Formats: sequence, structure tokens, C-alpha cells
Amino acid sequence: MADTSTMVETTITLTINGQACTGQKGQTILEVAEANGINIPTLCRHPWLTNHGACRMCVVQVENERRLVTSCAAPAVDGQVVTTHNEHLSKLRQMSLELLFAERNHICPFCPATGNCELQGQAYREGITHTRYDYIFPVLQPDTSAPYFVQDHNRCIVCGRCVRACNEIVGVGTLNFGHRGSNELVIADLGVPLGESSCINCGTCVDVCPTGALFEKRQPYFTRQPEMERKLAICPDDDLGCAMAVLTKSGLVARVEGAEEAPVNGPLLSWRSRYQLLEEPYQRVLSPLVRNAAGVLEPASWDEALDKVADGLSVGLQAALFDGAMAPVAGLCSGRLPSETLEAFHQFVTADCRSMMVDTLRGDERRTQRAARSLHEGYRECDLEAIREADMVLVVGFDPMETHPVLGAWLAGLQHHQQVPIVSINARQAEVAKQANLALKQRRGSAQAVILGMLCQLLDMAQLTRRTDRETQVRWRSHPPDRVAVEAGVPAEDIIRAAELYAQAKRPVILYGPRLTGIGNPTVIGLLWEMAYFCGNTTADGAVRVRGFHSEANAAGAEQIGFRGGADLETAQAIYLLAGDDPFEPLPQLREELEAAPSVVLQASHLGPLTEYADVVLPSLTWSERGGSWVNVAGLVQSFAPVTSPPAGVLSDEQVLARVRARLAERQVATPMEAVDE
Repeated sequence: MADTSTMVETTITLTINGQACTGQKGQTILEVAEANGINIPTLCRHPWLTNHGACRMCVVQVENERRLVTSCAAPAVDGQVVTTHNEHLSKLRQMSLELLFAERNHICPFCPATGNCELQGQAYREGITHTRYDYIFPVLQPDTSAPYFVQDHNRCIVCGRCVRACNEIVGVGTLNFGHRGSNELVIADLGVPLGESSCINCGTCVDVCPTGALFEKRQPYFTRQPEMERKLAICPDDDLGCAMAVLTKSGLVARVEGAEEAPVNGPLLSWRSRYQLLEEPYQRVLSPLVRNAAGVLEPASWDEALDKVADGLSVGLQAALFDGAMAPVAGLCSGRLPSETLEAFHQFVTADCRSMMVDTLRGDERRTQRAARSLHEGYRECDLEAIREADMVLVVGFDPMETHPVLGAWLAGLQHHQQVPIVSINARQAEVAKQANLALKQRRGSAQAVILGMLCQLLDMAQLTRRTDRETQVRWRSHPPDRVAVEAGVPAEDIIRAAELYAQAKRPVILYGPRLTGIGNPTVIGLLWEMAYFCGNTTADGAVRVRGFHSEANAAGAEQIGFRGGADLETAQAIYLLAGDDPFEPLPQLREELEAAPSVVLQASHLGPLTEYADVVLPSLTWSERGGSWVNVAGLVQSFAPVTSPPAGVLSDEQVLARVRARLAERQVATPMEAVDE
């Protein structure tokens, strides 16, 4: 039962415009007014950000107060009598708006934000038809150097929303104020162009801008915001589980925005979610394609394409049933797809094609992690909250800004706001190394030696809080930092310093990613788990403060369904690829295997790198046309409906698989025993 006495103690009552309004202690006057349906004009306030009190639009009169009060910053007090609208306040607001219009070049008919501009909307509501002040007409050059959006100082009202968003939500702190008085501008870093600054192109500043001072290059005049329909979708680019708001008009995706209700990322998005998803570098596949005798893909009917697919798969089934081939038909699909599609594909390959060779396109990442669990049983990795609480971060074989940009922004925020040290151990050049307090760039294949060097140093520093067996200690001590320095090509003092930073922290977190799991060395992952466990770095529920990340949005879902691989593609007589809209580029080994396979079927939404190996190409859906459930790296299940409809004639992936299954069943490939019976 709820504690009503506590609720009574914190409840306050104000009189606003003669109306009794209840609120809670700690709320501002503006928040109490909004909760009771009373509108107070604002320009600098945004629900995602802390209150600033810069625009003075929200000023109100409070009884017994000599001065006007900014309602967005003033705490509500029990018994206050507040007036939000009268002739005096209206004149003050009109004057503020007129000054804003006169100060910069707000030419509404030519502004991309017209119809969705808060400054314009306030002017209409206050009845402004002209300004009594002379226009300054400053000459301010727009900054077009950023790849995806434009900063136009001519339309800026210096409300500070973008500056606060860059600091509070993103954590990078690129934007700030420069110059003084009427010359004040929002600048990047120390006044460099955005394209040359530390900006990560997340676009959060564009989301919060109340005018047309920040607008996207792709959508300046595409359509007006009020005319769009808003739906949530998952970002398919990584397994963090970021949700995003997709705005559509006439069945087309017009824009992607941050969504405050997103459970993992909140309003923060990456440039990949917001901008790259809207790009279509390849031609859309709208009907089946079959490779002719001249080796050219040409349009074909569904019957012709399905016959070709069934012929190729039937040969593979015959090879398995009579020749004893280990992997007659191999199935590879994108791990970006929802669990429902993954399950249908898994069932198709294992049941209809009678093969256990079914995996995702980047399944090597999960296989490495699975092998590590088999070698080091009992370890469980921490949740995402442990990363946000970290006071030191060790990044191994991972560049978050490249593969998981939102996670990279989290790390930047920890460093910017809480001075959390970051140590990077990467063989290749990485963005995280640029922001790291200490970057160890070792030789390729020597990550294991560097971690062992740190463990040896931690052992010498007596930092282990749990006992280890003698064999483990001997193994660790066999890699002192000076020896590792020769093997890995990094200074011994850097290895020692990395161990010291890890030992000094109370809540250090180790992050690893595709660069580490992709090389297929599970021993390194096991060493990271051991480092956290034996140094006592575990969470309250016993998980080690280590977390691995994958390149595929639904990698965890694929693992739960049973995508395990299990055979070499070199023995496959037919390969079925369900890529969807995954921009996957095959590595040299997979290219050779695809070239050698007698039959390759590709189910994809666009022509791309995999197309050149396909004998048949079947249409597929894009990310916006696909609905279903996704499981993120921490096990959170999120379900989303499609935000757009596919073009006419393009079927869902499950419908295509059902057609292939039906056509394959018509071939009636018998088992050896059935053949003997006949």
C-alpha cells in the first residue's frame, strides 16, 4: 500500500490565474502550471534539458515579489499566488520577440523551419505583425562544413539549447558560446568549423533547436513537421538496442529523430541511425532476378526464380542424402533481422533443407564468445548500467565510435563530466584512442600478451582480492611487462600504467567488441573475465564488470534461437543468403566459398556486394518496412511495428521463405531409405 502521508507532505497548492493548482515540492512554477493545463510561453526550455532561464519568455508575476520571476527556474512554493498572463506580461513578451526578430535575419518564408518554428509560433500567439525596432541585418556566414546538417547563425536566438544538449545528453561538449553581447554566437570547440571540430554528428542539437538555426541537409524543404506521422523503430546497426522516432510523409521516411521514451538511449542517436539509414547507395530489388547464360542478372517471374532456387537446393539435398556431404545446404542471414524472421529462416534451413549449417553473416563474433564461455564457465557479464556507473573504462579490441557510436558518446560523457579515465588497447587506429587517457597500440595478434602483462603487474601489486591457483599465477607471471613490451611493441611503462589505473578504480569496466571477437581468440575474453573477477570487480548480483558487444542488432536473439554454424562452407552445394538491407561486405574467405558454391541464392532489398555471387536474387524488406522483436546485448526485448509499407509486389521475408519451401516440397527429394522402399 502506498505511503499516503509522504505524498501529503510533498504536495503543494498554488493559485495560478485564480485557479487552485497542486504540485510536488521540487517542481518549478512552470512545471506545476503545465501539469495543471496552463500554458506559459518558453523558448529556451526543452523537456530533455535542464532549465536555463535565458529567453525571459516565461516570466510571471508572483504576489509579494517585487520583480518578475522566470517560471522555468523558480521553485514552486506552497501558497504562492501567480499570474501568468496580463497586459503587462504580454507587452514584455512582445518586446522580447520583436528584439529577437530584429537582432538576426529571420526571414520566415525562406526558412526550412517555417511551420515548425517555435519563435514563429510564439510571434503568432502574441499577435506580432511587425517590429518597432530597426533590423540589424548582420552578415553571418552559415557553416556547411558538417556532413549532415547546417548551422545558420542568421536564425539563431542564442537560447543555449544546442549547447546544453551537447553537454548534458551527448556529453561531448563540442558546442559552446563565443564572443559577447550582440555578437554572441554558438561555436564549435574554440571557434573552428563544425566539420573540423570534435562533433560526432549525432544531430541531437538539431532535434532541440527551436528555430531554423540548425537544420538537416537532406530535409530542409522536404516536408513540414506537423504533416508527418511519428512511429518508433529499432536501429539495426548495433546490438545496443537504440530506439528512434521515424517521421514519415506519404509512406516515405522523411526524418529520424531521438525519442525520449527510448529505454536504452533516450533522445541520443548516432549518425548512423539518424542519417546513414536514410541513404540508399544501391538500386532497390523490386522483382526476382536470375543470372542468364551470359552471366548477367535479369528480371524473371516468381515461378522462374523459384524453380531455379528449388533446383539448386535440391542438388544440395541429394548430395547430403546419397553422397554423405556434411553441409549440403548452408544458410546465412543477417543478424539485423527481427527474431521472428530469424526463427523462420532457422526452421527453413534445419527442417526443409535438412542442414545444421545455419548462422548469421557475422556469426564468428558470437562463436568466439561462445567458445570463451565453454572454456571459462561461471562468468556472467554486467548490464549496461554498470558502464554508466564506471569510474574507469578499459576498451580492448573495440572502437565504440566506429561500431557503437551511442556507447562512444556515453564514454565521452563519462570522461567530460566525471573525468573518468579511458584506456584503449587496439591494434588498429581507433577513434577511442584519440580520446583515451592512455592508448596502447599493440602489434596485431598480441592483445593476449598485453592483457597477461597487466595481470602480471596486478599480481605484483597485490591487487587480487580472490585467491587463484598456482598454475594460473605461474601463467600470469610468465608475461612481465618488459617481456610483453618486446612481443607487443608497446612500452612496458604503458602496460604498468594501464594496470595502475585499473587497480585504482572502484568500479572499472572492461569493454570489448568486434575487433576482438572477430579474430577468433576466446582466450583473450576469458582473461578479461579473470581480471575483473580476481580483482573483485563484480556487481552486486555477481556479474563481472565486463561487457562484449556485437555488430548485429539481434545477435543475442540469434544466439537464443540456435544459430550455431557447425560446418565449413567449402563443402556446401548450395548457399542461401538472407541479407535483407544489411550492407554486409564479405571477407576474402567467404568470397572464395561463394564463388566455389554451385548454387547461391540471395534474398536482399538492394543490389550490393553480395549480388555478384548470386545465381538468383529475391526481393526483401528494408529496416523501415520490417516489424518484430529484437534482443539487445543486455537481453532487453523490444518490439516494433513497421513504419512504412513495402513497394507493390515486394513480399515479407517469411512469405518468400514460404514460397521457396512450397516449391522445394514439390521436388520431393527422398531420403536413401525412402528411395530403397520405392
